[in-house]
Amino acid sequence: MDKKITGNQKKDRLIFSILIITIMILSIVNSICLKFYTEINNKNKEYKEQILIKKNQYNDIVKANKTLEENNKLINNIDEEVNNARYQYYKNIKDLENLVASGNSLYKIAYLTFDDGPYNLTYQYLKVLEEYDILATFFTIGLGKETCYDDNSKSCINVYQDIAKKGHTMANHTYSHAIFYGLYDSSDNFINNVIKQEQLIKEKTNLTTNIVRFPGGSSTAGALKNDIIEKLRKRGYGYVDWTAQDGDGADIKDKNKAWQIFKDSINENIEVVLLHDYNTITLQLLPDIITYLQDNGYILLPLFYESRMVNK
Repeated sequence: MDKKITGNQKKDRLIFSILIITIMILSIVNSICLKFYTEINNKNKEYKEQILIKKNQYNDIVKANKTLEENNKLINNIDEEVNNARYQYYKNIKDLENLVASGNSLYKIAYLTFDDGPYNLTYQYLKVLEEYDILATFFTIGLGKETCYDDNSKSCINVYQDIAKKGHTMANHTYSHAIFYGLYDSSDNFINNVIKQEQLIKEKTNLTTNIVRFPGGSSTAGALKNDIIEKLRKRGYGYVDWTAQDGDGADIKDKNKAWQIFKDSINENIEVVLLHDYNTITLQLLPDIITYLQDNGYILLPLFYESRMVNK
């Protein structure tokens, strides 16, 4: 016989059902909350890690900036020290020049100068100069140097830096060297060529040259010479001719003849020796030229603007 369910029992069952449902809901909510909390906690952990990474990166940047500032300061100091050393070096040469010119020195001075380059052969000239610990002067041109005249497979623009890095004087021989093709048509043509070559030297070496040699020598300018010199002075330039040579600017193919021309031309206490770094005969003679000059009491030096051999 079925028992009759009373009202109170129905009420109790309803409450129990509600309780069970509530527990289930709370369990689900708790599970969701736990999952959410875990995700939040993981995100917080990732966030803290990112903050730590950013903090370390910031510290690295600060350290790098400090190092960069210190390096820049060091570089600036080095530039200043190099300039001071160069100034003192040229001052000493100037003092020696004065002693030599007045006859109060046991030594003499020779300035080796190389015209019309750079060439691919210039590398070999630089090697010989380095072997003998000699600094020289290179009167450079710019036309056609994208490729080397003596090796079309190579660029001679790159040689500019090599000359400068080794401490040689970088000088101006006009951009085109076009003696018979417009260079001497007017003083402005000449000056524009000087400016163009000056800009090329600055671009390739970061050096500003203030010494020029007239292609063919200053006498080649003829009636334009004085006007050109005046315009050069206004731009802070001095010009240099030469006192000695081996004749390699001409078509000399005889080594002995070139050597004799050189020896016969050496007769001054201060010599400016004209050579060309495209000439293989001169390259063969260069060790002998250096030794001969040194054996005869000459100190071999690079030209500089204040030299008495630079016409200003």
